[in-house]
Amino acid sequence: MSLTPSVLPVAAAAEWVGRPWCGAQVVFTGTVRDHAEGRPGVSSLEYEAYEREVVPRLVLLATEARRRWPSLGRIALWHRTGLMGVGEVSVLVAVSAPHRGDAFDAARWAIDTLKATIPIWKHETWEGGADWGTGARRITEVGS
Repeated sequence: MSLTPSVLPVAAAAEWVGRPWCGAQVVFTGTVRDHAEGRPGVSSLEYEAYEREVVPRLVLLATEARRRWPSLGRIALWHRTGLMGVGEVSVLVAVSAPHRGDAFDAARWAIDTLKATIPIWKHETWEGGADWGTGARRITEVGS
């Protein structure tokens, strides 16, 4: 579980989650895209976080994932902060499990829950403007 301004090590995360008894690994990466709703020509995003809350909430998220899918091998949850250009990875979720169904389900739940429960915000720069992302919502608790 990590919050970092550094480039996220996608290949290392995929390798780390692998376990001899896990036949499935799912690695999800969220990347900066070149548009947002009503904002064509996005050139960069800058992520800010309530840092002291992020890692404890990521740990709670991983704990809840293990409660829901007891067979999980390993789970990695990382998010970047700072300025990123189009194509850069901003968030990474990697999980392993003995079977693909649990791996896919846990990874999907983990990224959806991360977006809803972790206090991280993005500032977008696009052709003609810059402002906070339009998809912001109230932070909820893991398991809510």
